Amino acid sequence: MPVRNSLTREDWIRASQRMLVKGGIDSVRVDTLAKELQITRGSFYYHFKSRGELLESILSDWRARATEGVINQLRNTRTSPREQLQQLMELPLHGNTAREAAATEIGIRAWARRDKQARQAIDEIDSHRLSYIESLLLQLGCNEPEARDRAWLIYACQLSQSLIQAGADPERGTRLLELLLPEEEPQPA
Repeated sequence: MPVRNSLTREDWIRASQRMLVKGGIDSVRVDTLAKELQITRGSFYYHFKSRGELLESILSDWRARATEGVINQLRNTRTSPREQLQQLMELPLHGNTAREAAATEIGIRAWARRDKQARQAIDEIDSHRLSYIESLLLQLGCNEPEARDRAWLIYACQLSQSLIQAGADPERGTRLLELLLPEEEPQPA
């Protein structure tokens, strides 16, 4: 629990994301959050102009951490496209961090079913994630239609793995990816 007098904007956003996961978007209310954080509403208004600004911040933070951060981290590993896809497929199996990320994703996707702003954020993020996967597949030699279709299948598979935690098998991601990737060209001797 943060110290009462030193709550940051990020503390409010994280608490809001936890509240979203626990009770859906309708539970993300200033009064409820202040009570949860054991602080006055004034702290909220020090960091945000309105609940709407907080909701925008939830989406922006999620976009930054769950998409931009992941893609940048994978790109910065300076590994092959195949290895980046492998690492991407392994992400849903990273314990509590993966479970928390999946819970947040579920909460935001549920919110997007009835809110235009959240729907737009989901659409943009899905498109960005798919473009990244497609770019890796193009580097592996797929043509554009094949890369687009394989990217969709890989993304759907990866999302499914993150949502279905039962019987998480660390090798499953590798096996599934091998089914979804084009065969590697034999290296000349």
